[in-house]
Amino acid sequence: MQKNRLAAVGAFVIGSIVLFAVGLFLIGDRRMMFAETFEVYAEFEQVAGLQNGAKVRVAGMDAGEVETIHLPASPSARFRIKFRVRKDLHQIIRLDSVASIQNDGLVGNKFIQVESGTEESPQVPERGTIQSREPFDLADMLGRVNETIDLVTTMITDVKGRLDQALLAVASMAAEGQTMIANVSSEVQAITASGQKVSADLQRIVAGVQQGRGSLGKFVNDDAVYDRVKAIATEAERAVVNLREASENAKTAIADFRGDKGPVRGVAVELQQSLTAARETLTNLAQTTEALQHNFLVRGFFNRRGYFNLDDIGVAEYRRGALETADRRVLRVWVSAEVLFEVTASGEERLTDSGRLRLDSAMAPFLKYPRNTPFVIEGYAGADTADAQFVLSRSRALQVRDYLVGKFGLDAGHVATMPMGADAQGSPSADRWEGVALAMFVARAR
Repeated sequence: MQKNRLAAVGAFVIGSIVLFAVGLFLIGDRRMMFAETFEVYAEFEQVAGLQNGAKVRVAGMDAGEVETIHLPASPSARFRIKFRVRKDLHQIIRLDSVASIQNDGLVGNKFIQVESGTEESPQVPERGTIQSREPFDLADMLGRVNETIDLVTTMITDVKGRLDQALLAVASMAAEGQTMIANVSSEVQAITASGQKVSADLQRIVAGVQQGRGSLGKFVNDDAVYDRVKAIATEAERAVVNLREASENAKTAIADFRGDKGPVRGVAVELQQSLTAARETLTNLAQTTEALQHNFLVRGFFNRRGYFNLDDIGVAEYRRGALETADRRVLRVWVSAEVLFEVTASGEERLTDSGRLRLDSAMAPFLKYPRNTPFVIEGYAGADTADAQFVLSRSRALQVRDYLVGKFGLDAGHVATMPMGADAQGSPSADRWEGVALAMFVARAR
């Protein structure tokens, strides 16, 4: 009996050790503790809840985990994240690979997604740093959408109130005009009736003379009869003069009512101002719709409905003159990168204060044109490889576009960027350029 109990206890202990070893192996294998790995770095302005030990996926495949998150030394610095990746995936991680922080599902845990690089770019070295894309914050986007909707609702309510007031003013002015016309009409009718009465009296007198009533000699020689006829004629003349004066007064009143200083003119001006405010509100709503077109939650709806903008024009189409038509010509200003940018400690370019002043002066010939005139920021960079040219020229164009839209209040829906690479036909340096070009496609003079 004692031996059976010892055998059972020994079997239980051995089984527990085996299960512990298997579990330890599975955990270590899941965290790739037994796989050969190499270290890679990426920098972010915010980590969006990323934790140590979070998954790392390369092209959608589980490939490692986050090892350390180094805190920034200053508010302007960035978080530096170190993560390990399987050695057998080293050949697809290149210097142009981009790391981003994403959700595992809609509300799942955070992980790092690394996109595969291109064949032209070299492999990232051990402990090398790759490019990064800042995480998308759904809460911020929803907050901005709510603010936009509240602003649009407020504007529409304000415009409705202004229109109601304008319509009430128009109705009031119309009622006053009708009352004035009715009063003038009664006076004109009274004067006309008086003239008709005087005219009837004259007709009766003339008819009596023609019929031989009385003596013609008496009529001629009797001063009393003559004076009476003269008085009647004078009264008739005065009635006609009064009728003319009343008619002129009525015309003057109507002209004042409809003139530049009349109430109708004031109502028209106020109605025009209200319509201008409504037009501005609709313009803001169009800009909001334009922003929503670029949002990943709703841009599929806009694409199905057929909304397009300058972003739909590719570099190849742009070089072939997609925006230059029989009705539009291009105005272009070239600005060198030496004037605009400086290189930071991390090796990235940043727009300088002197560069902003140069852009302010370069915008002078464009500010007189309408806000819906197509405006393109062309970026140029003569790096060694085509992908590096694309990335650098796009970065330069985007920085300049963001500054100009914010500074001058440009219509974002009519401002585009074009990463042109190194080819710059017509530039001050013949066929290559380092910097940007501001190109506006204005209407040709007729």
